[in-house]
Amino acid sequence: MVSAYIKFVSLIVFYMKIAIAQIDTTAGALFENGSKIIDYINKAKESGCDLVVFPEMALTGYPICDLVYEKDFLESNKRELERIAKATTGIATIVGFIDFDQHAFGDDGTLKKFNSAALLKGGKIIGRQSKTLLPTYDVFDEKRFFTAASQWNVFELYGKKIGITLCEDMWDEHYSIKPVDNLIEKGAELIINISASPFHVGKFSERRAVIERHASKGVDFVFANKVGVQDNGLDILVFDGQSMAVNNKSEFIAIGPMFLEQLIIFDVEGNKVSYAKADPANETFDSLVFALKGYAKKCNFQKAVLGLSGGIDSSVVVCIAAKALGSENVLGVTMPSRFSSKGSVEDSKEIAKNLGIEFKEWPIETVVKENSKNYLKVFGEQLKGTAAENPQARLRGNTLMTISNSQNRLLLSTGNKTEIALGYCTLYGDMAGGIEVIGDLSKIRVYSLAEHINKVMGNPIPKSVIDKPPSAELAPGQEDPFDYEKVSPLVDLIVEANKTREELIKTGFSRDLVEKMKKLVDSTQYKRKQAPPIIRISKKAFGSGRVYPIINKWE
Repeated sequence: MVSAYIKFVSLIVFYMKIAIAQIDTTAGALFENGSKIIDYINKAKESGCDLVVFPEMALTGYPICDLVYEKDFLESNKRELERIAKATTGIATIVGFIDFDQHAFGDDGTLKKFNSAALLKGGKIIGRQSKTLLPTYDVFDEKRFFTAASQWNVFELYGKKIGITLCEDMWDEHYSIKPVDNLIEKGAELIINISASPFHVGKFSERRAVIERHASKGVDFVFANKVGVQDNGLDILVFDGQSMAVNNKSEFIAIGPMFLEQLIIFDVEGNKVSYAKADPANETFDSLVFALKGYAKKCNFQKAVLGLSGGIDSSVVVCIAAKALGSENVLGVTMPSRFSSKGSVEDSKEIAKNLGIEFKEWPIETVVKENSKNYLKVFGEQLKGTAAENPQARLRGNTLMTISNSQNRLLLSTGNKTEIALGYCTLYGDMAGGIEVIGDLSKIRVYSLAEHINKVMGNPIPKSVIDKPPSAELAPGQEDPFDYEKVSPLVDLIVEANKTREELIKTGFSRDLVEKMKKLVDSTQYKRKQAPPIIRISKKAFGSGRVYPIINKWE
């Protein structure tokens, strides 16, 4: 009888069926998020799963920034958790929420709050585990909001000892505390990590290496990641999903899709699965399309407008917009002045026709002349230099904002990372907008993306757009004052790699070019501070990930 019982228990362990609920939830939408979680719990039950796992802070949305300081929000999140718990009869559930202690206060004088996972089963909350490693680098500032866990719990489910970790807890290489190792020492056989891990191009391979490292310690490892778009008040963060499960032989037994909600079902002892090699071009395009679509939807925009100059940047952005929102929901506006080339206007018309978007021509020359005339009348002198050029960009921005306001369209800014870094953009002009679509793509990568778009979308971008020298067309015969083949990689090394002057010179750049570019990057922080939020798809984007003082005398 004893041997038969042991065999029966081992069969339960062998066939333990787990579902990863790779879902998109929204900051602050507690009831809607809770209802979606309950819906996925029911789907998992219908599929015969023993356990369903949700991402980090799935209930509250992630990140939620200073919402965490609103006590009624915290209390509502706990009430929603109790509602969710009632749906867990017949299935175990792990869901991310915010735990807090009514009677304990942190160093900042506010209630102690914890980024936590709740283990639910049989209609009740049967366990909790809080996050230990609270990141404060790049786009993260969790120590501001949460208190770190000081203990690690091992739970037993269906004969399996389970340890729960939250996101950064698995990225422990440079921390003195090792949550996964601590749980393994306590007897955990299965580590479950619930995450809201932001995307950047190439992130999958980085996560895979970390998870395989932990699995090699002899444990099964489940990684449940958020999918969707959310901001942290400064950056637009993309969450790609790509949840995964790896067995104790470091073999993949489940992989979730990229940029898609899905219930991913597998057996702990299931068969090995394969995964496709990442394609950076596809990742770049798909992430921007996904981000724009999600951001517009969550901000209650169905339609968008942008200025179509006939240049490479606006051409790439309009293609992303057409793919994300549907051609019927995109309006392109060309706003020529006397400096606009005939080719640029014609290129704008052609790309609009290729995409099937709505297109309007709104000349600005009359207003530009009137502006110059009024300045002469008031100050007794002619506008010169950039003061004469920039009113064109600002009039275009004003025109687009008028359309945005009157037609409830999301205004898409079209600046790229290289130009934003160098301040080669006009405040209240081409920087106007509700979202900076390609603001995390260097100029060189914009050209590369244009080639990719033509491959996957049937050549909507005319060859003349790709071949023409880049120009703002704000003065006669004007071309951009940079050799982007040299400047774009240099700017990336300054912004993304934080290289010193001497390191840059050793790389092969001239001292004069390094000094000039460094000075431009350092002196134009005031512009970036006023830029629209940028979709982050690199390891280091402008926003909360790169914060420098506006007044900066360091050289």
